Order: sequence, then structure tokens, then C-alpha cells
Amino acid sequence: MAIARGEDERPLAQQLGAHEYIDSSAGDSGKRLAALGGAKVVLATAPNARAIEETIEGLAPGGQLMLVGAPPEPLSVSAAALLLPRLSIQGWPSGTAKDSEDTLQFCARFGVRPMIETFPLERAAEAYDHMMTGRVRFRSVLTMPAKSG
Repeated sequence: MAIARGEDERPLAQQLGAHEYIDSSAGDSGKRLAALGGAKVVLATAPNARAIEETIEGLAPGGQLMLVGAPPEPLSVSAAALLLPRLSIQGWPSGTAKDSEDTLQFCARFGVRPMIETFPLERAAEAYDHMMTGRVRFRSVLTMPAKSG
């Protein structure tokens, strides 16, 4: 299951393994998630408080909202919305050295490869602009010219 903003994200979500896709721009994603049976875990990566708050309604009883994205504004959550269905919210400061080590081991074990966009070194300014304007998909990587001789 994947939730993202816009139908243009659906093909990528499906490519990455999502069996269901919810376009959050088309209505309340939490209600639509609940209609599909609810989620045991929502991994919130978007730095948008409203988008994160909407997903709480989509958690199944005993479900957990895991925050790895940090919106600049505070989250507004009703205590009653958490108490009756026994929901929890947990933050996770991803990016530690141990997380990186675990991720690399997982990738090596299961053949996971990064999705990157490459640019030759002479197009570094274009790659930087692509990244800064939000047009890059995942990461921009500069490639070095082959050594001769």
C-alpha cells in the first residue's frame, strides 16, 4: 500500500511493489485507507503535518504511526483518536550509522539497487539545478569521465 500526492506517483508506487495506491490529493487518505481494512503501520516520510494527521484515521486497531519525516509545523492529534483503538505514534531518527549498516546488509542480501539519475561531470550545474528545483527522481549522481591511457 502506498499513499502519495497525485496520480503521476501511481506507476512508481506499483513499480516499487505497492498493491494498492491512494492519491491523497483526491480526498481524505485516512478514510480511504480505513476502507481497505486499515494499516498496522504507516511509515510517514512526507514533511507535511496535515498529510500525516489524515493517516491516523486509516490505522487498524493497535496500529502504529512511525514518523521519519519531520514537518515544520506541530501535529494535531486527538487523544480519543489514539486511546479507543490503542494507536501509537513513534518517531524514528533514521540515518544513524547502524541504520545505514543494516540497510546496506539488507540490500546486499536481497539484491536491492538504488534508483538514481546520472549526469556526466560536465553537466554538474544542470544536475544541481535539477536537484534544487525538485525535478530529480531520488538522487542525482555525477559520473566521471573514463581514464584514458
